[in-house]
Amino acid sequence: MEDIIFIGDWIKDRVLGSGSFGIVVLWKHKTSEEKLAIKTCKWGDELTAKHRERWTKEVEMLQTCSHPNIVGTKTLPKEFIAGLVPVNPSKLPILCMEYCGGGDLRQLLNKPDASCGLKEVKVRKILSDIGSAMQFLHSNKITHRDLKPENIVLYQPNGTKEAEENIVYKIIDLGYAKEIDSNSICASFVGTLQYLAPEIFYSKTYSNSVDFWSLGLIAFEIICGTRPFLPLKAPVEWMPHVKKKQHDNICVFETFHGDIEYSNEIFAENHISKPFKALIEDWLKVALEWDPKLRGRDAPSKVTFNIPCDNNETGMASKVIIFDLLQNILRRKIIKIFCLSTISKLAFEIDSGTTIGMLKEFIVKETCIAVEDQMLISQVNFIDILNDEQVIKYWNENSAIMLFLYNRKHMIQENTSPTVPIAIQRCLEHPKALYNYRNSQTLYRNAIYFVNTQMENYDLIINAMFIRAESLKQESKHLLLKHNNIDKTIGKLYAKVEIIKSMIEMGEKHITGLKESNTGTNILGGFEQSFKAGHELADKVEKLSTAWAQLSVRLQSAARRSNEGISNDLNNFVGRNNYQAIFTNAYKTFLSHKKSDFYNSNREKEKQCSEIVRVCYDCLKLRSKILQELQNHQFLLKLKDLSVEFGKIADIITKANENIDKLSKFLVEFTEEFTNCIWSTITVVVRDAENISDLPYSVVSYQKRDFKVGEPVNNQLQTLLVNDNEIKSVVEESLMLRQNQMMLCKKLNTQKNVLHNSIFDFSFLNEN
Repeated sequence: MEDIIFIGDWIKDRVLGSGSFGIVVLWKHKTSEEKLAIKTCKWGDELTAKHRERWTKEVEMLQTCSHPNIVGTKTLPKEFIAGLVPVNPSKLPILCMEYCGGGDLRQLLNKPDASCGLKEVKVRKILSDIGSAMQFLHSNKITHRDLKPENIVLYQPNGTKEAEENIVYKIIDLGYAKEIDSNSICASFVGTLQYLAPEIFYSKTYSNSVDFWSLGLIAFEIICGTRPFLPLKAPVEWMPHVKKKQHDNICVFETFHGDIEYSNEIFAENHISKPFKALIEDWLKVALEWDPKLRGRDAPSKVTFNIPCDNNETGMASKVIIFDLLQNILRRKIIKIFCLSTISKLAFEIDSGTTIGMLKEFIVKETCIAVEDQMLISQVNFIDILNDEQVIKYWNENSAIMLFLYNRKHMIQENTSPTVPIAIQRCLEHPKALYNYRNSQTLYRNAIYFVNTQMENYDLIINAMFIRAESLKQESKHLLLKHNNIDKTIGKLYAKVEIIKSMIEMGEKHITGLKESNTGTNILGGFEQSFKAGHELADKVEKLSTAWAQLSVRLQSAARRSNEGISNDLNNFVGRNNYQAIFTNAYKTFLSHKKSDFYNSNREKEKQCSEIVRVCYDCLKLRSKILQELQNHQFLLKLKDLSVEFGKIADIITKANENIDKLSKFLVEFTEEFTNCIWSTITVVVRDAENISDLPYSVVSYQKRDFKVGEPVNNQLQTLLVNDNEIKSVVEESLMLRQNQMMLCKKLNTQKNVLHNSIFDFSFLNEN
């Protein structure tokens, strides 16, 4: 195919891959820009019948296996049928496939930043896509037999660089795939050695459970960046050790000193959350079971493809659970949080019933930050989330961090320690130590991981500060809104109190006048208490109004400062302090190590790794410098001050609102009592207008000591009146006033009659 450049309107772009006897070429249409991956056999008569059968079988399987996660076939354009004859000496079918332009999974894993695995979002997507494809093949009685990273490609729907959530992972190369049922087993040695299941080496027969093993190895590798079982050894070397592992062991590795260790956990250096890690570890125990009868199932069985066995053998057949278990894990929802205070990532499994209040209780156990000191903010709306809200509202499967956690007492704790891999700790403690090839591999992988995690944490710190600054703007708007609402309420309350004050002032003047003239005051004594209560209420409202005016000035000042922003200060800080130089140096050192003779040969030789040790040291030193400067930087101090200020203002507004409610209630009660007092007095006047004795306000003054307990009050009162000559004179005077009052009553009755007989016209109220 090397000599053919044009076929009709198609142009040869490049060779995508070349295998033992097949070659895949990318062809591009010159007008429609359509791309096709065309696979032809590069051999002719030298092909064996077995090779011809395998080729034909792959074409047939791909054409019949229609699944979104298995590379799709397309109809070969007519011009290629004749155009490719010169480069197809075997005359075998030509395979025309959709083009997957994202490369393969092996290329993705070979990148330096994947040295300790991929991000959780990618891990979930790969496991979902490949698990679905494998379940489809097995449900159609097909085993792949050669599942490995090289046979998983990345499909970009629009042919261009896509966001991670739009990339689709697909299985290719079904050349070794074979149909299997309960009565047939494989007996051929196929597949890549490092991903082959143990029974292929130890036995002549195997079932579709070999794919479970391969899928488990791939899952472990995309999470940790390396295979779980002594990855630097050949299968003949690692198999005997792995054969000894227990069911719970999912990892077998060599220590720094060359000892063989068995572990129930994946390596600590990874990019997945703790809840997902625990779930996937349980799944790996099922996928990486040594015994093929147990692997992928819930109980031992010789049955393939979940077909029930004979009752005479083992009774009920075991059930294949590996795919359902994986899908169940991938359906679990995990909320991911970045805590600025401790510079750490938190993650918790949630469901539709989990509230923010419940989430805060989880956080207390993890960070010891009290619930009342926690502030959870989403970068979607920058608002402090209320405790009764549902957490599921903020869950996003494509987001690495969904919520940001802040401590109300401080922004960043002092002396926060980073999580340093053991290999990095060792190299910093012994910078001149010698490393063999195996230990150097671990060191370089962990060093890149360490630098990457510190860069990510730094980006999250800066992002968290931006988000907090934005949330303070939102907080100021929210407080201003509450302030304005309360301000209107205070204004209405103040207006009502002014009316009450005016009524009290008028009432006091009238009663003072009556006192001075010594007329009509014997039934007005109850007003004094009302006037006193009214004055007290007015004083409280006045004080509240004065304090509220001061708070208004304080809030306006804080709101103005929050709107000034910190973007410029933060950008300047990041421009001076960043990990870019260290990151670049780490990558160069890592790539240089991979190209070195030490990497490719002389693996038994030991040497120092001073360059990568220096990278780790510089990374830690920069982290310490950044955090020290952050603690005293202007924008962080500004965030601290505004956080405290808004917290205090919020408390004052809450208390003011509570006091306003109380004062409003008191005002209603006072108005009712005052009104009741007025109408009660009017009622007495109207009822007893002809008989009431209008004694002066202070005609008689009785003291408690003038009365004796146990004797009728009337007797004591009569004694007092008889023995007191002054009182007698007063009574005589009162009788004269009585006569005057009767004359006034007659005049009043006359006026009442006139008022009663008068006619008023209220027709103007009906006018429009």
